[in-house]
Amino acid sequence: MSSNDILFKNRNFLLLQGPQSPFFKELAKNIVSLGGRVIKINYCGGDVLLFGKSQENIIIKNYRDGIYTYIDYIKTIISEYKITDLLVYSDFRPYHNDAITVCKHNNINVYVFEEGYYRDGFSTLERNGVNGRSSLPKDPIKIRELALNLENFSKAKSHKSTIREKVFSAILHHVGNFLFFPYFYKFRTHRQHNIAFELIGILPRYLGRHKRKKVSKQILDKVFSLNKDYFLYPLQLNGDSQVQLYSPYIRQLDTISYVLSTFAKNAKEDELLLIKNHPLDNGLINYKVFIKSCAKSFNIENRVFFIEDGDLNLIIEKSKAVILINSTVGVSALLKEKAVFCLGSAIYALKGLAVNDSEKSLAQFFKDSTKPNMSLLQDFLKVMQDRALIEGNFYSHKGITLSVLNTIKKLSRADF
Repeated sequence: MSSNDILFKNRNFLLLQGPQSPFFKELAKNIVSLGGRVIKINYCGGDVLLFGKSQENIIIKNYRDGIYTYIDYIKTIISEYKITDLLVYSDFRPYHNDAITVCKHNNINVYVFEEGYYRDGFSTLERNGVNGRSSLPKDPIKIRELALNLENFSKAKSHKSTIREKVFSAILHHVGNFLFFPYFYKFRTHRQHNIAFELIGILPRYLGRHKRKKVSKQILDKVFSLNKDYFLYPLQLNGDSQVQLYSPYIRQLDTISYVLSTFAKNAKEDELLLIKNHPLDNGLINYKVFIKSCAKSFNIENRVFFIEDGDLNLIIEKSKAVILINSTVGVSALLKEKAVFCLGSAIYALKGLAVNDSEKSLAQFFKDSTKPNMSLLQDFLKVMQDRALIEGNFYSHKGITLSVLNTIKKLSRADF
């Protein structure tokens, strides 16, 4: 038996819900090949379809009861299978949140995956929690100290997943939910709406994608031709848990009206505001009409523009500054030396990088937007890469292979 075959000897990994892709299935196979054991819990038909069948040292359990008896169930699984490590995708889902609470109470390692703090070729894997629960330091001095012993931040190779790959996996997941609904009828999704309701917005949005792209280009060309400074405000998804958990806002509409009102009172009269929709928006909210109405009420209808599509890197590059809640766009903007204001809590909102209300108000930011300290940013990137990033993604074949490989490397480290 080689040393690799016993890398995870005596470690029993509990896997709950993963991303809507084969990522958890491939990760489980690799853990087992290195001497570990995997216990996977399915909560719905989508989990069943994406993860597949049991095999040697991969035990599948189907949880079919409601949320109220779940904590005791998890405690039983932990005891029965002597769980040493918990792996989940997102830490805010009710099933995941309860499992994390039980595991921390029993001193079990907790690892949380997310889409990514920095999306260009990376995904997120952190110990104990992500985003608002991240263990990344908020103190610039601590960041500097940790970075001293770390290698320079290195960009990922090009292996981006496409929206088509994400959509295919999502369809497979929802087909599984439909087929196995009688078996998992007590399951309730963490999402704001079920897929049947979301399709009301998704289908028309898909059919109108070409026209939407054309109109967005025309608006962008107009903004660029005006040759005026503009603030960029990229929207997050209305049901984004990071908005609801780690910001003062519940709805995107509340945030939009606040940003427009503050812009109207404090930005220079020749400055513009460009709002860009999220590429995965489900189309259930008519942002175009709402933004137009807000802008008109604040007498800034000629200074506010809304687009659905466009090259985000180019849009950031040409902007004066960026305003967001806690989107991953923030890191990309900082790398382009743009001033960034966070309306919520973000891992990169620390003194010297992005600012939030603890440092200055949005009104002040419109009047005086300070660029980031690029030396501190490089140290922050070193720490983030070491403690929270894995190269790869959860959807493309190459991306999954890389993310599994780099997850194994992280889980093997004694200091992670």
